[in-house]
Amino acid sequence: MTLIRVRARLAAVAAALLIVFGAGAAIGAVQDTQAAWNDASYASAVATGGSWATPATVGCTAMNANGTVKNGGRCTVTSVTADEWGTAPDRQRGYTVTFNTNAGNGYVQFTIDLAVAGVSSNFSWSTAGLVGNGQATPSNGWTCAALPTLTAKTPTNWGWGSSSQIYFQVVENRSSTTVSCG
Repeated sequence: MTLIRVRARLAAVAAALLIVFGAGAAIGAVQDTQAAWNDASYASAVATGGSWATPATVGCTAMNANGTVKNGGRCTVTSVTADEWGTAPDRQRGYTVTFNTNAGNGYVQFTIDLAVAGVSSNFSWSTAGLVGNGQATPSNGWTCAALPTLTAKTPTNWGWGSSSQIYFQVVENRSSTTVSCG
């Protein structure tokens, strides 16, 4: 081998090493980037068929008589039914709510949607009120403006069990009777 060929091979090896190490350094210098903004995206669709039911229960909790959550408590609303009488704008509804709970001698704290009880859909909720002598006491902070959603508690010491019920009334025109609006 001649000296020229050795020098040429050494130059080629040196060039190759520079390319490999230079590429590695360049790749190592690249960092992840992130956009300086986040565009919100929205999607919607129109339901054109099918059937479904709005759940009646928004929530219910088995409570001790002293107002604390019952340890190991369970509660579900098994049904909400209503009867309606009178004519608009002075109709009344009587609601029966059935609970499956182990609240025992405590009470049930609940939130339900009264619009799903199978009666006329044109009931005027904006003027409606909870009649004050029923078995549902509105929770602190609840007002009639929240109707058709009712957040309330049941009486205490009813021996709450698997098919316990309460009854209360709602009037369409709260100015026509005594109501409990929180």
